[in-house]
Amino acid sequence: MMHWLTKNPIAHRGLHNNITVFENTKESFQAAIVNNFAIECDVSLTLDYEVAVFHDKTLKRLCQVDADVSSLTMNELRKQSIKGSSSNIISLDEMLHVVNANVPIIVEIKGNFTPFIEERIQEIIRSYHGPIALKSFNLESIKWLIKFLPFIPKGLVIDNKNNNSEFVLDMDIDFVSCDVNIIESELIAKLKAKQIPVITWTINSKDKQKKAANFADNIIFENIEP
Repeated sequence: MMHWLTKNPIAHRGLHNNITVFENTKESFQAAIVNNFAIECDVSLTLDYEVAVFHDKTLKRLCQVDADVSSLTMNELRKQSIKGSSSNIISLDEMLHVVNANVPIIVEIKGNFTPFIEERIQEIIRSYHGPIALKSFNLESIKWLIKFLPFIPKGLVIDNKNNNSEFVLDMDIDFVSCDVNIIESELIAKLKAKQIPVITWTINSKDKQKKAANFADNIIFENIEP
């Protein structure tokens, strides 16, 4: 079941440079498909309980708009231009239509546990036939996914401050998504000993790439040739 998760390098928020192709957009996902990379994306809950493909809590960095994603409907978000380009914010179901099972997708659920976004994701991916996995920093979100989406691969995101503890060893997760800065830790070694796949992020330099090659089963990369 998990072979596809570690087979091809994973493009961080799609294959983008944030100059001509922007993160988490249709264009970045199309570029990943053309190059046969798996895709990592982020999703957030909108005002009308839809699932937007967007990383930040606010629109300031990418759209120069002083508003939270959660304060706007999906239709309002679609009208927002990314950095003045022709790219816009899309929904998860639109993304799945673009990817169309051509490459694997790893979806990171952002924000606090509700579980409105988890329930909506469950509805959206029910009819999707391509390889897809879900992950989150949020323990409550992961516990919900374990209970209600047992057949979808799910992973816990770990960094130096979040979930960096041995309780992870006892969780019923299918993989971990680990900050490369703690990839050499004892916890990661123990996870690997349990044969839990370790995917590391964000690999954006040759040094990080070399470290990942020694410790990780796959990488989430940007701005390098993987």
